[in-house]
Amino acid sequence: MKLFKQILLREFKRFFTSKDLILICIIAPIVYSFGITYIYHKQNPRDIKIALVNQDNSAISRQFGRMIDSTPELNIVDYFPSTYAAYNAIFTNKIDLFYFIPSDFSTNLKRAKSTFAFIGANASNFMVSSTAIKTIVMTSQFLAAQVSASFLIKNGISKNSAMQMIQPIKGNFKWMFNPTKTYANFFVPFVLFAIFQQILIVAVCHTMSLETQEKTWKDLYKITNNKIMPILFGKAIPYVCAALFMVLLFIFFVFPFNSIFQTSIINLLLLSLIYSFVIVFFAMLISHLFKSPVVSLCALTFYSMPVLLISGFAWPIYMLPSYLKIAAYIFPSTYFINIFRIYSLNTIWIGYATYCVLNLTVFFLICLILNFVIFKFKIAYTKKTDRL
Repeated sequence: MKLFKQILLREFKRFFTSKDLILICIIAPIVYSFGITYIYHKQNPRDIKIALVNQDNSAISRQFGRMIDSTPELNIVDYFPSTYAAYNAIFTNKIDLFYFIPSDFSTNLKRAKSTFAFIGANASNFMVSSTAIKTIVMTSQFLAAQVSASFLIKNGISKNSAMQMIQPIKGNFKWMFNPTKTYANFFVPFVLFAIFQQILIVAVCHTMSLETQEKTWKDLYKITNNKIMPILFGKAIPYVCAALFMVLLFIFFVFPFNSIFQTSIINLLLLSLIYSFVIVFFAMLISHLFKSPVVSLCALTFYSMPVLLISGFAWPIYMLPSYLKIAAYIFPSTYFINIFRIYSLNTIWIGYATYCVLNLTVFFLICLILNFVIFKFKIAYTKKTDRL
């Protein structure tokens, strides 16, 4: 215990006297977490620029335009006489989408007939286009139901019967974890997880490779009398504490800032603590590949995004090619990234994370054993070179 305490205090001293580590583990999480997630603080895209091509020009079509413009998601910025002019506006980035209203629009609606409508959208940004199309479709359905119901009632059909004819099937949906279906709830946990993981890996690899560059491993061996566990856990604990600082920052400041309030605080902290040990020991393992902090930073620049993309956050792992499925399970993020999102968005029983915890425990033990073996060889090599 005394040896562990010596290494722990030494690492905390190195941590708080290193400008690089303070920048990486304290300043960077604050700046990046607020700076990047601010993009999504409105939850969904707002005031998307659209145009109407209204060839009907009736009271109903003008009412439809006002209904679209009144939604928070859409903003009609122009009216065009033809689809040709509307397409040009999309190509020149003046609008994101246009809605074409045919000349028989109101006539068909009054007769409770289906009517043709056309939407042209710039789908290069799916978040904007899908939000706009979804809003227009919902508004169209509401208007069609309203006009068709009026037509049926005028023809002697009761109001209840008219509503049943318009909507014979009623759906009852249960949206779990993201009931408002907002992009903030999808992207913010992903962004924060990416920041959390990348900062930990870079910080741990930095401190480990710095020991190699400064040739101070011998000092650690002497302090611990060649005992490995005090070195591993003594160097790991400060970065686990930094990880918990980041999670607390996310829970109490970044999530509320982005209107994410239903967080399993205790559960998320416990699971993040487990994952922190896993990622720190994983970072220790890969740090043996680097001989200087500069080399480690350059190498890890290419680590984060590919690993996160195959970890199942945005694209299910079972849909990946076979070789990528195998690669995905080599990295610890695969076992935790979706659990982090779920427990960030709702208060649920921690027992649902049992499978995740078991996987992380096995991954941690593998990393611990491999680190132990590598340090065993390093100590043996140091003794051999000292005798020579």
